[in-house]
Amino acid sequence: MGIEITDDAVEVLRRSLELGKVGGGGGVRLRGARGLGGGFDIQVELADGPLEGEQVVEKDGVKVFVDPAVTAAIPDALVALEPQHEVIVVRPAD
Repeated sequence: MGIEITDDAVEVLRRSLELGKVGGGGGVRLRGARGLGGGFDIQVELADGPLEGEQVVEKDGVKVFVDPAVTAAIPDALVALEPQHEVIVVRPAD
């Protein structure tokens, strides 16, 4: 199944790209990192383009560059919006 992105998340990501003045080849990177407590964190950052090995997912003109560590940790991920604070979250699609 891969990475899915909700419509609400696309709108927030689009606004972030516009505010960050990211060009047409750019997008948002989902980067996996091990947390201090041994957990797995996903960082969301603006990017000028994909890095080698990243999966590119596009929805409604918004590009998301996905670090292979993210898909290894969460094979069927959902990029969604936590509505109370308009925070992007990545979680299993279940």
